[in-house]
Amino acid sequence: MPNTKNTDTTKTTKTTKATKTTSTEKVAKTEAKTTTTKTAKTSKTVETKKSEPVVATVSVTEKTPSGDGEKQKKSVRKAGRTILIKTVSGNSIDSSVFDSLTGLVSRSETKSSSSYFLTFDNVTNSVNAFRQLKTDSTDYKVKFSYYRVFFTVNGLTDSSDYNQVKQDIVTWVGDKTKSSVLYCKLYRKDNKYLGCGDFTIDTIDGMNTLLAKEGGLKEFTVGQLSGTFYRYNGKKDKSDQADATVDA
Repeated sequence: MPNTKNTDTTKTTKTTKATKTTSTEKVAKTEAKTTTTKTAKTSKTVETKKSEPVVATVSVTEKTPSGDGEKQKKSVRKAGRTILIKTVSGNSIDSSVFDSLTGLVSRSETKSSSSYFLTFDNVTNSVNAFRQLKTDSTDYKVKFSYYRVFFTVNGLTDSSDYNQVKQDIVTWVGDKTKSSVLYCKLYRKDNKYLGCGDFTIDTIDGMNTLLAKEGGLKEFTVGQLSGTFYRYNGKKDKSDQADATVDA
């Protein structure tokens, strides 16, 4: 008589092994699927992460006249895309010295003062040019050139958030002019808005775009706010006329 028990045992053992193998395969597939899912999620997180914009600043030394001569005051100022250069001696500058400057997109000479306005494609290149020109000659006076714009604004209420309104205007101007607003303020008195303000932009083309009556953006609308841009006619900010040097 055949050994039934042994036969059954063999079958049972084979079945058990098959079951274990199937279970192992399922676990492996599950782990692989879990790993793939985690990897996909991780990749998705990295792709959607956005970097925050950084505002370039430089340390400058400002020279101001005093009774005992000149005093120097250090401060941190925002860097723009436009540089003004002239000589201490009053001599003219050979424009060929600008040919080696990276990112220079335009140059404009003011013959009456033997000075040049240099505009760059980005702030990084303007800062590098600023440093280079300062080291090229001790006769060079170099500073960032700012363009100030006055504006009226309608639609403000006592509940209007100061920082949000300012950011909305700054963002709108930057998008429309492809220039950067370095400083901006809304005028207030006794915590009440006066319906006007001013800002500083870093390119003359940006300012001209805002002030042009025909085909320009002189009349603007930002959300629920509206207003008009004007050339700033106040007294010149002394700090804008100061000599500036970048600390290495």
